[in-house]
Amino acid sequence: MTLEERRNMSQTAIQNLILENREKLSISGVLDVLSFDDQIVMVETELRPFNC
Repeated sequence: MTLEERRNMSQTAIQNLILENREKLSISGVLDVLSFDDQIVMVETELRPFNC
């Protein structure tokens, strides 16, 4: 599936971000992890890039 096809699908995409006890983070709809370190995680989601 191409990136353009994924972006077209994103109009109906449901995404969730769940942080449990500041220890476990779950994010649905992630296409790629762009970068991460001990301070920040940058991911590309079905809707757009996201920093957490």
